[in-house]
Amino acid sequence: MRKMRILFSILTLVAFQAHATIDAVDFSTTLVCEGSQTTLTSTSTVSGGATITNWNWDLDADGQFDDAFGPSISFQFNNAGVFNVGLQIVTDMDAPVAAYKLITVNPVPVADFVAPEVCEGTVSALADQSTIATGSISNWQWDLDNDGFYNDATGSVIANDFMNAGSYIVGLQVTSDQGCQSTTTENVTVDPMPTVEFSVANVCLGNQTELTAISTVGSGQVVSHEWELNGNNFFDDATGNAITNQFSADGDYQIGLRVTSDQGCVNDTFQLVTIAPFPFVGFLTDDACQNQTVDFENITNNIVGTIDYSWAFGNEGTSTDFEPSFSFSGAGPAQVTLIGITSYGCADTMVQTVEVFPTPQADFTFTEVCLGFVTNFTNVTDPKGSTIQNYFWDLGDQNTDGGINPFHTYISPDSFLVTMVAYTTDGCRDTVQHYVNVWPLPQPEITSDGPLQFCFGEDVTLTVNPAGTPTLWSTGEVTQSVTVDTTNTYEVQITDENGCVGQDQIDVLSWLLPELTISNDTSVSLGENVPLWVDGALDYDWLPETYLLEYNPALPNDTITSYNPKESITYTVLGTDFNGCQSEISVNIQVIMDYNLKPVNLFTPNGDGSNERFYVGNIDCYSDCVLKVYNRWGLEVYSSNAYKNDWTGTFNNDPLPDGTYYYVIECDGREDRFDGAVTILR
Repeated sequence: MRKMRILFSILTLVAFQAHATIDAVDFSTTLVCEGSQTTLTSTSTVSGGATITNWNWDLDADGQFDDAFGPSISFQFNNAGVFNVGLQIVTDMDAPVAAYKLITVNPVPVADFVAPEVCEGTVSALADQSTIATGSISNWQWDLDNDGFYNDATGSVIANDFMNAGSYIVGLQVTSDQGCQSTTTENVTVDPMPTVEFSVANVCLGNQTELTAISTVGSGQVVSHEWELNGNNFFDDATGNAITNQFSADGDYQIGLRVTSDQGCVNDTFQLVTIAPFPFVGFLTDDACQNQTVDFENITNNIVGTIDYSWAFGNEGTSTDFEPSFSFSGAGPAQVTLIGITSYGCADTMVQTVEVFPTPQADFTFTEVCLGFVTNFTNVTDPKGSTIQNYFWDLGDQNTDGGINPFHTYISPDSFLVTMVAYTTDGCRDTVQHYVNVWPLPQPEITSDGPLQFCFGEDVTLTVNPAGTPTLWSTGEVTQSVTVDTTNTYEVQITDENGCVGQDQIDVLSWLLPELTISNDTSVSLGENVPLWVDGALDYDWLPETYLLEYNPALPNDTITSYNPKESITYTVLGTDFNGCQSEISVNIQVIMDYNLKPVNLFTPNGDGSNERFYVGNIDCYSDCVLKVYNRWGLEVYSSNAYKNDWTGTFNNDPLPDGTYYYVIECDGREDRFDGAVTILR
């Protein structure tokens, strides 16, 4: 007994713990409509550290939780009504716990609507006829453009104008007060409206006017035509697609036609019909001249609407102009006919005879000349059986003449349009025009390939453009170009293809070259400077530059020095005058090696920088000379081969005392020697 109590206590504890960990077994649902998927989602909760491991569903109320599994499932209830649905929760700590819940499945409405057949241009009324088993329909949405979206209109009854005839697919989506929806589509038919118009013929007053319907319909056929002819707006005056009527007076009539299709669509139109009177056709004209235009004046009246004219000028031609001009090719009487037809088809005719007089055939010949010559005109007019009364000439340059064979001198070249008019005694005339050429004189132009002013010895080529045939120069040459080298005025004369002659001239100046004079040729001792000069030009260039003292070829020099030339040399001077013309002249310097030495007799080596050394002029030009210096007792105090004028009066690097000393200069190229005395003064 004690063991059973203990076991009961354990079972009681286990049961207590299981109910303590599952707080609630419950679930929620989405909208539940018959035939639609509904989502069932567990909202069960546990506590005490337990975890839900299984969700088992009983969907057919048979007590078995084996119809679906998981925390959220989808299920479709195929019928409306109330269903008992159970959910079993299993945790990792407790025994399974279950709960049942009643689910209401709402009925789905049956969408339907009615759309009567209408005529094009008439509004279609669309009325809902949807039903639902329980509840009510709360929303209607329409798809009028068949795009799959129900967003074109709302309401249980709507009106829509489909604009054009045809068959339209219209959709309706209805929603119940529980949110369940259904849709449907219907074909809405819009019957075509017949087009209505008519043609009118024979609208001239007194004729039977024909009225013919030309109405059509897109599908089906027109079954009736009713006419309104007297302006009372009742279509009861005549029937049929073609009728005739005779109006008693001209004027405007408002005619109506109403047509009905076999689908019952009715359309009508009104058209203003004008009953027109006949016009009165007439014209005026003068007698004509053969081959010359004559004008016709139209005096037609009593016109309603527009009018077209048809003229016939005998057998020679026709016209449709209002007031034409016409030229008859033959002389004599000509019958002219005018027919006028209005835009309503009403016509009238007039016939009149016109007398056509013969016309002369004017013409003239002429000469074509070069500018400055006389142009002669020769009259060759043929009277053609008429009598010429007088002539008129327009010479094309604002000058006129009345003679038979005039002449004229034009003051400018051109192609002149000359007009001559011959007048007959019948008032007829003929005009002729010819272009008369007055040729321009050629305008030759002389060009040169270089300056027209140049120095003697140069030349220039002269060319004339354009070249003529022939081309004659004042030099006697007949070429396009000539080469000249002397001062002169050169003329050229050319003849063009018309035989006209033109001239041009050009001046050429040849400058004389400068006459230069220069220093005479001279002979100098080696080492001597030579002054030179030149005259007769503006600028001078001396060549070569050798030995020229401070020579700068960019500066003009008329006086210059050849400094200590070492050998014989010839200088050439290029002299340039103010025209740029140049002449050359030369001068020769003969250098003689005559050992013309020039010792000084005194020097002062006192350190003041002046006359510090014993200077022997020209000795630097002779390397074969030996200088020796002695004191008054005959002691040699200085000796030098190829002396450089550098002795400062010292002996053994000590200054010599003031006094007189004696020198001897011996040169290999000279037989005798130089000797003399020099004084040192400090």
